[in-house]
Parts: sequence; structure tokens; C-alpha cells
Amino acid sequence: MLKRKALKKIMITTLTVCLLLAIYLMPSNDTSNKTFNNMEIEYTDNIEKINIYLLNSNDLLVKAVTVINNNKDINEKAKSILNNLLDSSNDLLPNGLNGLIPKKTKILNISNSEGIIKIDFSKELLSVNEKRRMKMLEAITFSLLEIEGVNGISISVDGVPINKEWDDDLPDVFTKDYGINKKYNIKSRKDIKKVIEYYIEPIEGNNYYVPITKYVDDNREKISIIIDDLSSRYIYEPNLVSYLNQNTELINYEIDSDTMILNFNTSIFMNDRQILEEVVYSIMYSVFDNYDVEEVIFQVDKEEILKKTLKDIEIVR
Repeated sequence: MLKRKALKKIMITTLTVCLLLAIYLMPSNDTSNKTFNNMEIEYTDNIEKINIYLLNSNDLLVKAVTVINNNKDINEKAKSILNNLLDSSNDLLPNGLNGLIPKKTKILNISNSEGIIKIDFSKELLSVNEKRRMKMLEAITFSLLEIEGVNGISISVDGVPINKEWDDDLPDVFTKDYGINKKYNIKSRKDIKKVIEYYIEPIEGNNYYVPITKYVDDNREKISIIIDDLSSRYIYEPNLVSYLNQNTELINYEIDSDTMILNFNTSIFMNDRQILEEVVYSIMYSVFDNYDVEEVIFQVDKEEILKKTLKDIEIVR
């Protein structure tokens, strides 16, 4: 009798342990069905975040962040970025933003030498909407230039340079000089400058930085143009905003080696002697795209408030 009771207890205990183990190992629906967007994924050993440029609903290219394989090889990084620029659904891209490269496009060959990436695409690249050809080239250029050590992009289709396929005025090598989201405000041929300024566009609850390349006839220094424009109520695109107070003035500036020092009046403060993060980023992105510096120091009435380097803002927050 006792023996049977003991055996019964052992059997019940064994079944209970097996049942608990099965429940523990069973995949959770909450985990398996959860989709992470690119803003939620953290760094791991296998992936890294990188900035790319995607098209929004207002036909502007927006600085966004995606994830790619953590590969030290430049060519492999470039392939991952180009894959995220395809005009196809991608769960890792932010909602409301899309790539521009026709989805059936293939990379026939890719190489790099002395900072120049050379890409030979299949003929499907040429099927892009004619109105978006330049936007696609801008997106490819500015996205690949986010890779450390890359200074220019050479593009061909089936071995034929893209400037022979579409327009002889296109450069042999694309750099940031090609511009992005170009706007022209030229009334005279004198003192024409190319200035890149960063504005903000709210999309589905998130703020995205939008570079605007402006061509202006203005003899002022670029940084003066940038601050005046960002603090102005007038913006070229109605959907873009700048959080820089309209009373903000750049009292003076100086460039010391690879550092730009900007001295503002107190109107740059939000409150409690704090500068809005959106203001800091808009100014810094603009500075780094127009000047060959690696650090920006913000001063107010000659007092240093904060200091930021290029590496501090490499990835969109």
C-alpha cells in the first residue's frame, strides 16, 4: 500500500515538472509577434544603427535611422544601406518614410578605393520615376556618406556612368556638394552660396531632421545665414519647423582649428539656462555639413554652456 502511494506521488511530481517545463519552453505570442521599429532596437553584437535618407509624403528626404549588420567591411555596409533604400516594405524603417531605389534593382558590382565607393547597378535602377531621379541620387549619396571613411560615390548602370544615361551635368563622383532637397533663392549672379540647413518635421509623433540645400546670393558668412534662417518665422516648406527663438542673435563666432565657437544672446535659452535639444541638433547638423570642424561650443554672452562633437550626434536620437 505504501509502495503504491509512493509511486503515485513520484508519477504526479514527474508529470508536474514536465508540464511546467513545456510551458516554460513554449514560445510566447507576445514576443514572437512583436515588431520593433528602428527607433526601438538597441545595439547588439550583430547590428548597428546608421543614418540614412528616406522620402517623406511631402517629397523631401529625411534623416532617419535604420539598422544594418555590424560588418567592418565598407562594401558590405554599403550593400546593407542600399537594401534599406529600396522602394519596398521594410519593417525596420520608420512609418511614413520610404526608399527610392526600384525594388528589383540589383548590385552588379561594388568596390571602394581611397574613400570612393563605386557601385554598378542593374538596369532596373533606370525605371525610377523621372521626377524622383535626382532625389534617388541624393538619397544614395548622403546615405552612403554616413559610412566612416567614405568621401564620394561613383554610380553606373550596366557599366555605363549614370551621367551618360541621364545627364552629362551629373558629377563623375557624388559628394555632399551635390546637395539634397535643393531650393533656389537667387536674384543675382554675385555672391552665390550653397548652404545646408537642418529643419525638423514631426511625423507620427517623432521629430525628424530634414536637410535643405539652399542656393542664395548672399555675401554673409554661412553660419550667419544659418542662424538667421533658423530663427526666422519664414520657412521654405510649410511642414518644416525650427525651434530656434526668433529673437536669437549670433553675437560672434570663431573657428579655432577643428572647433567652432558660437556666442549667442540669452534668447537661445528655453528656460533655466537650457538650450532645447532640437535647437542644438539643428545647428550642429548644419555646421558639420557646411564647415570642416569636429566640435561646436555653444556660448551665451561669452560663457560656455555646452560642447558637442561630431561623434556625439552621429546617430539621430
